[in-house]
Amino acid sequence: MLTAVPVLAATDLDRTAELYGAAGFEVTGRHDGYLVMHAGPTELHFAQDPETTPGACFLHVTDVATVRKRLEAMVAGSTGPLGDTDYGLREFWFTDPDGNRVRFGSPIS
Repeated sequence: MLTAVPVLAATDLDRTAELYGAAGFEVTGRHDGYLVMHAGPTELHFAQDPETTPGACFLHVTDVATVRKRLEAMVAGSTGPLGDTDYGLREFWFTDPDGNRVRFGSPIS
């Protein structure tokens, strides 16, 4: 195996592209009911398909506080608190409008 790519649920691909764009992702592919986004080497896929249920994933980022601020500005009330963990990461969780739960984290510096 070379890599794993989560496929998350999306009911509105335009909204999803805008929202995850705020977290640093860019649209790199779009097909009928399917969206591919990248942020550097990190890749997320979104499917507009009733068979795709909300999912969860963890994303390592450079500056977790900035990502949280951008997402909270777009979808107020959908982010958890920013906190330090005993395993050396500063993290928060985000629930998007489709019910996907994404955790973001960066090393505590």
